[in-house]
Amino acid sequence: MFEPRQISTTLSILALVCGGWLACSKEDTESHSQEGARQPSARPGASAGNRGGPPGAGATGGGPSAAAVPVEVTAVVRRDISSYIETNGTLEAENEVDLVARVTAPVVDLRVEEGMQVEKGQILARLDDSELRARAEISRATLDEAEQIFGRAETLKENQLISPEEYDQVVTRLETARAQADADQIQLGYTEIKAPFSGLVVTRYIHYAEQVNAGASLFRLSDFNPLLCPIQIPERDLPKIEVGQAAYLTLEAWPGERFPAKVLRVRPVVDAATGTVRVTLEVETRDRLRPGMFARVFVETETRSDAMVVPKSALSLESIGDTLYVAEGDVASRRDVQLGFKEGDSVEVLTGVSEGEMVIVVGQDGLSEGTPIQVLSGSGGAGDRER
Repeated sequence: MFEPRQISTTLSILALVCGGWLACSKEDTESHSQEGARQPSARPGASAGNRGGPPGAGATGGGPSAAAVPVEVTAVVRRDISSYIETNGTLEAENEVDLVARVTAPVVDLRVEEGMQVEKGQILARLDDSELRARAEISRATLDEAEQIFGRAETLKENQLISPEEYDQVVTRLETARAQADADQIQLGYTEIKAPFSGLVVTRYIHYAEQVNAGASLFRLSDFNPLLCPIQIPERDLPKIEVGQAAYLTLEAWPGERFPAKVLRVRPVVDAATGTVRVTLEVETRDRLRPGMFARVFVETETRSDAMVVPKSALSLESIGDTLYVAEGDVASRRDVQLGFKEGDSVEVLTGVSEGEMVIVVGQDGLSEGTPIQVLSGSGGAGDRER
C-alpha cells in the first residue's frame, strides 16, 4: 500500500508532464499554421496532387511539347513506270538431248568430259567396231559378187541368152546385196558418237571399257544459248500477251540484276484443267544462266510516261487504305493516296502528292497528322529541299 504522501507526489509529477506536453503541441500547431500562410497559393486549375511537384508534371496540356520522331525522306519523282504480269518459271534449253547408243559394243575411246564445249559433228566417244567392220566387209564382198553377176546377166540379155525370170532374179540379188551393204555401213558408223549440234556436255553416263547396249544413254548435250523460260498465265491475261513482247527475269543467284527476255511463242490452246495458257520466253543468258534455274518472271503489259513515283516503303502499314506521310517543315502531314502501277520497289501515285514533295520512307509507322519529326541527315531530305 502507498503512503498518502507518495500518492500526492506522483500526481504532482504527472500533472507537470502533461502540462509540458500540451504546451509543446500548441507551439507546433501555431508554427505549422504560420508556415502554411507564408507558402504561395497553387496556380488556378492545378490539382492538389500537383502542388509542390516538379514543373510540367501537371495535367495534359501543361507539360512540354512531344519529342520529334526521327525519319528518313525521299522526293516524289516523275519517270516512266510499267505494269507487269508476275509469275515464276524454270529455265530450259532450246536444244537438249540424251545421246543414246545405236549398237551394242564396249566403249574403247572417251574424248570429252562434263562441262566441255563441243561443236556439231565432233566425235565424243567410240565403241568397238571390229565385229561390225567385219560384217560390213562381208556385205561389201557380197555386193561386189552380185554386181559381177549382174554384168554378165546384162550381156546375156542383150544376146537373148537369159530368160526374163532369171534376169529379174539377178537384179533382185543385186539390190538386196546393195541394201545390206548400206545397212552394215550405217551400223558401223554408229560406233562413232558425234554431237548433233554445238553445245555443252552436261552429263557423261558411260565409262571407259564399259559394255553398252543399244538404247543406253551415253551423254546429255545442251545448248545454253538461247535459254527458254516456259510460264503459265491465266486465260484472262491472254489479250495482254503477244509474240515479241518485252519481259525480264530475276534470279536469286544474281540479286538486283535483271535479265532481258521476250515472248517467243504462245500456245494456241487453253489448258482446261488449270485455265492457263503456256507462254514461252526467250532469255538473254549473258553466259551466266543455266537450265534448271528458278526465276521470277515479269512480262511487261503497259507503260506510263511521266508518272509520279514513290518507293513502296513510303506506304503506311498501319492504315486501312493507302496512306503515306509527307514532311511539311518539322511536322508530318498524313495523305490519303490513290495508287497506280507497281514496279519492283516503286509504286505510281495518282493522287494525294505532288512532284518534289518529301515523303517519309523510314519512321512513318506510329505517326499521325501534325506529329513533330526530325529528318535524319543523309536521307535525301535536306539536300533535296535545298535543290
